[in-house]
Amino acid sequence: MIQTGNPYRVVLRRDYPEPLIALLAFILGIWLWDHYFGQPAGYPPGTETVALVKIDRDLRLADAMADDAPWLKVIFGVDSPVVARGDSLRALGKLGEDGSMTQAGLEAFAVIRAVQEQAPVDESVEEMTQGQVVADPVRAAADLADHRGTWWQVKLVEAAGGGGAAEAVAVFHADSARLRLRAIVARSLVWVVGLAGLAFVPVALRRMKSGLHGLRGGYGGAWSLRFGLVVFLVATLAWIGFNLALELATGALPTLHPVLSLALDSAARVLPTLIALGLIFRKPRHAIRVLGLDRKPDLQTVLGTFSLLMIIDQVLRRLMAPDPASNPGGGLSLAEAGPWGLVFALVAACLLAPLAEEILYRGVLFRSVRNRLGVLPGAVISSLIFALLHFYDGYGLVSVTLGLAVIPTTVAFVLWPSLRKR
Repeated sequence: MIQTGNPYRVVLRRDYPEPLIALLAFILGIWLWDHYFGQPAGYPPGTETVALVKIDRDLRLADAMADDAPWLKVIFGVDSPVVARGDSLRALGKLGEDGSMTQAGLEAFAVIRAVQEQAPVDESVEEMTQGQVVADPVRAAADLADHRGTWWQVKLVEAAGGGGAAEAVAVFHADSARLRLRAIVARSLVWVVGLAGLAFVPVALRRMKSGLHGLRGGYGGAWSLRFGLVVFLVATLAWIGFNLALELATGALPTLHPVLSLALDSAARVLPTLIALGLIFRKPRHAIRVLGLDRKPDLQTVLGTFSLLMIIDQVLRRLMAPDPASNPGGGLSLAEAGPWGLVFALVAACLLAPLAEEILYRGVLFRSVRNRLGVLPGAVISSLIFALLHFYDGYGLVSVTLGLAVIPTTVAFVLWPSLRKR
């Protein structure tokens, strides 16, 4: 009987030459450079449609909560009507500069600007659009009465008056009141979880303290930095390739059934992580054990960390003031519209993306850097690379890197001086 060696010792003995790592990093660097400094490719199709839905919602909430207490608007992230209209105009202006604005966006821009400047709505629409948009209060009133109207349509109806206007405006305000109630309930649930987690912040910090100097044994603790970088770069370049192919497919076949779109998007998210796991593990159960996926989540640590990150995020928002108009679509797409869009968002964005990316960034990249440089450098480097590859703005870059790595660890050092002596 022939004795075979441990296959994982063979994996760990693989020698990846530095030129290979440099080549993979160079290819990734070209892609990053093109996205950050290359010629802007323009907004994807459907951005204006999503932007108008977001702007309508923001303006409705701003008006519906205009008389609420300032502290209530602050904790729920709702701006005053003047600020909300200013952000909306800047977002639509970006679409106009890109050439992505249609008559629907032009009408919204003209009405919002007229209200912001306290000018007559009907006259301003014709003047600002140079006759390209003809205000139609009758159509707007019908849309409002059928619960399909928008914030700028109600302004057209209010300016025109006439029969049926009062009823249509009443339907709009009733819908806005329900939107306000749903927003308060949904955001209150987040704050309840955050406030409940305050009781577990000390527990989370103690776990952080023990994790800073935990033992790094076993197979995962033996990964070299070179080994982890190669696996991460190969999987990341595969992710880029799959996403480019997905964009080409959806562009060529815009009428894909939602189920097929969801399947393609799920494959583009999951396959790169499966490639990484295939390079490291021989059996799925080994990956589950080494990555700790077989352990029950520590809910106290999860709640405490969530509360701590909420506090950090509130501080960063006050210091950096992220620009809500920087992304007109708010990071959403037409694929996330309607009932199928909800399924798409839950499966792709809330389930598969976090699972796949955490395995790749924290399970592979962080472990490999930690084994060589330590916990804090591993957390900072993996969080920074995560933020860079997701093209966050300045606030997002700082929030992800500091909020998920530097600040919590620093707090642990401050609260436990004994750590500084080790």
